[in-house]
Amino acid sequence: MPETHTSSVVQLLDDIRQRGQEHKDSLPQRDVRGEAFWSGIGFSLSGVNYIVPIDEVVELIPVPHTTKVPGTKGWHKGVANLRGVLLSLVDLQEYLGRSSSRSILKQRVLVIDQDGSYLGLIVDEIRGLHHFEEEEQVTSDLSADAVLAPYIIGGFERDGELWRVFGIKELFESPEFHQVAV
Repeated sequence: MPETHTSSVVQLLDDIRQRGQEHKDSLPQRDVRGEAFWSGIGFSLSGVNYIVPIDEVVELIPVPHTTKVPGTKGWHKGVANLRGVLLSLVDLQEYLGRSSSRSILKQRVLVIDQDGSYLGLIVDEIRGLHHFEEEEQVTSDLSADAVLAPYIIGGFERDGELWRVFGIKELFESPEFHQVAV
């Protein structure tokens, strides 16, 4: 009996998620004052702030226990079971050719749904949910370094702090990202 109950709960949650995705464009893009805003999940890599659009992140989780996949590059940390779904984990720092974060307790995973396949991007730290107004958008001096430049698609500045928009689509379309095998 408990399996049927669990199954119906999972189906209900999946139905809610699907309906939310179907109607996300109809959701208001204005705050309570009627001003336009952009929302994203902030994270850091090597102390630099980045942000991804909120609609590209399915959830945030601590780094789970993984099973290593033989024959893959070091930045592919393996796979994990996320409530019955296979989650492939990539250490974003190592993918970019840097050493992984020393602060394992602060590391988190941005779970991304890529056409039904789940990918987890391990980042140094989550910096919260942020809403930016149109006038906070910036277009110059966005790249932190040459390695990250292809993935930076925009930015926002607030109180002297720059938030670079990290393009998940650009990461997925990168030929290097698909070369997981050694």
